[in-house]
Amino acid sequence: MAPTRRRKFEASFKLKVVKFAKEHNNCAAARQYGVTEKMVRDWKANEDALKSMPSSKCALRRSTPHWSELEKHVADMVHEHRQNGYVMTRNKIRVFALQWAKSNLDHSKGFKATVSWCTRFMERHNLVLRQKTKIAQKLPADLDGKTVIKSFKKCGISNSLDGMEDDFLWQDEGEAKAEATPSDSELDPYDDCLTN
Repeated sequence: MAPTRRRKFEASFKLKVVKFAKEHNNCAAARQYGVTEKMVRDWKANEDALKSMPSSKCALRRSTPHWSELEKHVADMVHEHRQNGYVMTRNKIRVFALQWAKSNLDHSKGFKATVSWCTRFMERHNLVLRQKTKIAQKLPADLDGKTVIKSFKKCGISNSLDGMEDDFLWQDEGEAKAEATPSDSELDPYDDCLTN
């Protein structure tokens, strides 16, 4: 038998099931709506919470952390380190949280700096791992034409943009500029191969 896929139900659906269960019974509500009887019992027990939450919300998760004092200090540390230009990683956040928890046992009883705690902590405090950079590349509008032409030359891109001859493609600014002669442009490097 294939494993059943986990489903989620919105609060409005749960309240509809609870109402049907009150009118009939839990088994009838479970059969009618295709859920388990245990779900119906749990939803009936949490009816007040379901009424107070938005109708499109599915879970009864609370947004308040268990260790609010710890999270306040960790968030302050993250902001301070970022202001000083240090890169913050999940591991650094977790290590600092564990160190603070060990030194303040009265505020962090039972705390384990798990990966899931770190993810929820970052979501609660609107933190991301990306760092704002102070140095940015120039936008194309900020570049002057000379820089663009020099970049094209170094990449070996044809000179159709500036009208120069192909002979100048690899010429740097420090080199003397050579004039192309008509005989140079008429010569074919493979002519010698044909005459030999």
